[in-house]
This record gives sequence, structure tokens and C-alpha cells, in this order.
Amino acid sequence: MESDNRQRNIDYFESYWDSGVELYESHPTGRHRRRFIRNRLRKERGREGLRIFDYGCGTGVGLEEAARILSLDEGKIGGCDISPRAIELVRNRFPGGSFYLEAYPEVDQKLDIVICSEVIEHTSEYRSILEWIAGHLREGGLLILTTPRIPMDPPDRAYGHVQHFRLDELVFLLRGLDFKPEFSREWGFPFFTLQKWVTRRLFSKVSQAILETPMNRSKHVLFYLVYLAYFIHDLIPHGPQLFIAARKMGGQRGKGSPYPSLR
Repeated sequence: MESDNRQRNIDYFESYWDSGVELYESHPTGRHRRRFIRNRLRKERGREGLRIFDYGCGTGVGLEEAARILSLDEGKIGGCDISPRAIELVRNRFPGGSFYLEAYPEVDQKLDIVICSEVIEHTSEYRSILEWIAGHLREGGLLILTTPRIPMDPPDRAYGHVQHFRLDELVFLLRGLDFKPEFSREWGFPFFTLQKWVTRRLFSKVSQAILETPMNRSKHVLFYLVYLAYFIHDLIPHGPQLFIAARKMGGQRGKGSPYPSLR
């Protein structure tokens, strides 16, 4: 079953990255996720020799922003993805970086920062992903994680999701992997919640109007106005989006820890 879901995700993202790069870069919820990541990265400025890795790197938009914030050269940048098209695009963006077309790559050095944004909802192997991250972050390293909160709607399944998460249970899982959460919150009420409600009820129409049409001036204006409206979510600690920043501590619990069920 997991192999079938993996192939569905590969097929979905191969098609998406062939035509949806501009949509991805402009979409208001995606921009706010990257804003959260940028805000956490700014707290790491001034540290020398940082190595950053994006687990589920896509085309490298987030890594490009991270490299600018942290003044990183390409040799300190890496990532992995299951989409061959994504890896092709990110390698074009960072010819000197280290990028892997696999889920659990062997990297030659410990990492200082790992970004994992909108990945773990796509696989039942989310525990293994977080274990891989915990095992490859150096002591004091930072994990920046974003993922959807429960419940999961039918459109989410169409995007390749297999589960969503509760914030408290996800934080508990990370503590079991010897992470110390520094920041965790829900985000997205009321407007992102409304967006998901509309999408759930009118998925076919929303998909045709937003996801399946090319970007144009009208859509750029709409996305920008929605992006501005979504800043109100910073004031309300509820919603369908989860943001977590967690620091890797010194212990090594690893596999075999007692994990809760997150389904």
C-alpha cells in the first residue's frame, strides 16, 4: 500500500512541477509557510559554517530564500525529493548543491538545519522520516516542520495526503526523538479554515478555476490580496496549519521509542 501511495505522489508531483511552479511560488498559504520558515531561519544568523537540508525540497524556492538569509554558498545546501522533475529543477537552481532522488539519502556530514515542509502528511512512513532527520541533525541542530492539522478532507486525499496530525501528539513524537520544541502552534483561522471549507464543497470548480489554469494578472492580484488578509492568522492560535521549530538535543533514543498513534 505504501509503495502504491508513493507512486501516486510521484505521478502527482511530476505533473505538478511540469506546470505548477509559478502557482506554487505565488499561492498565499505557501507564501505564509515560507514566511514562517524565514522567520525561524533569521534566528540562526551569525552561526558559521551552517549546512542546511530541505527534506522534500521541490524546486528549491525555500532553499533559495534560506541561502539568502543565512548567506550560504551552494556547497552548504542540500535536499531530497521523490520527484525526478523536482530534483532536475532544484539542481538547475543550485548546481553546486547536494540533491538526492530518494527518501533516506546518505549524507556525508551532520546537518545544522533541516526544513521539512508539507511532506509527512504524504506518507505513512512519517515516523521514519522524522527518525532520519533526528539521526542526521547534529546536537543543537534545528528542525523546521510544517504540516496540516486534522481533520483530513477529500481534497487532501486528491493531493496525496494519507493522514493529518494533532499538534500535541506531533510534539510528543518529536520529544521521543530527543527534540526540544522551541515553537509550536496552529495557524489559519478564520480565512484559511474558510478556504478549506469552500474547497471541500466545491472542489471541482475550485480546481478548475485555481489549480488547473495558468497564472495571470487577475490571479496574481487575488493571491496577493488573500496573502495580505492571512496575516490576521498570526493573532489567532488556531487553524488547519501546524508550525513547529524544534532543537535536537544530545541524547539518542532513535528507533524503538514508544510513539503515539497520530491518525
